[in-house]
Amino acid sequence: MRPHARFTILLALAMVPTSLASAEPLVTVDPVTLLENGEIAGCGLTSTVTSGKASAIGEMIAFRDGDRTAFAVRARPNASSDAIKSVRLATASHDTAVLFPPSKLLGDGLVETRTVLEGFAGSSFAQELMVMGGRFEFVTTNGNTIAYDLPRPMPHRVRQAYLNCAGDLFRPEAD
Repeated sequence: MRPHARFTILLALAMVPTSLASAEPLVTVDPVTLLENGEIAGCGLTSTVTSGKASAIGEMIAFRDGDRTAFAVRARPNASSDAIKSVRLATASHDTAVLFPPSKLLGDGLVETRTVLEGFAGSSFAQELMVMGGRFEFVTTNGNTIAYDLPRPMPHRVRQAYLNCAGDLFRPEAD
């Protein structure tokens, strides 16, 4: 085989999308801004995973709790997937299985764990998630686990929206 043809074949193989070259789940991430009475009530991200027949949605949302930050980690199945009974989100040094209470079913298939992270724990949790990614794990009522990694770093539009939203969430109230 001629060197030029060999290079062309290698280049073509290198350009195959990774979603076609592997069995990794398809994960999409979008920013979330929750409004309540026209005011920002929560900031975060939503992620959707599709892997084979399983499909689910995971969310991390920061809420203002007085002068502290409460974080909610949520999961819900898509229409044709098994119900979810617990949700876990882990970053490089934070794990909701350790820092948060057990997951609760809120209704309509939504499962949530929520807590206030005191001091630097909250900001470092959000920072690690945005810069270094994280891993969602959902356990279904059938005992199956749906696990997937979030991008590292998060897409620019997700980081930018979160930072803008969080700044507005905690800006001083107008007199």
